[in-house]
Amino acid sequence: MQIPARLHIGTMGVAPAEEGPVNTIPPYLHGGNIDNWRIGAGTTMYYPVFNEGALLSLGDAHLTQGDCELSGTAVEGSLNCLLRVTVRKDFSFSLPLLETSDSWIIHAFHEDLDEAARIGSLEAIRFLHDFHGMTEEDAYSFLSVAADFSVTQVVNENKGIHIALPKKAFGPSN
Repeated sequence: MQIPARLHIGTMGVAPAEEGPVNTIPPYLHGGNIDNWRIGAGTTMYYPVFNEGALLSLGDAHLTQGDCELSGTAVEGSLNCLLRVTVRKDFSFSLPLLETSDSWIIHAFHEDLDEAARIGSLEAIRFLHDFHGMTEEDAYSFLSVAADFSVTQVVNENKGIHIALPKKAFGPSN
């Protein structure tokens, strides 16, 4: 077998709104154990901020992994990372949002995969409305014909959906 390298950080996020000890295993609104191999070099990850200073943390380096991390582990390893952290006061979104060179990818989580898909769908409609000027009806139709819904996470209490919106569908200005 030959499995392609997909270097990425499996767990990255900000401190959640709730105070007290935080379980880093389930992913949620603040990020955490998202385990999406697309969050790698040259991408930008946006998180909603719930606390002063955001309190970014990261770990769980993976050398490769498929979508869902079915067995509960990937090919784990050690990575050196260079991150640029920027506070965007001009931009806000309620779920972890990944920007790659060709897609916007919205992440949604819930203990029930169907509910995660519903939450992600509603937020994708809001994203398309707020940032691309679509009506809610057009955004709903856009999701049906252009978006790719995939399972990110099935093993860590909260299930994860990622919804990829292809930038080329928005025209040259993205």
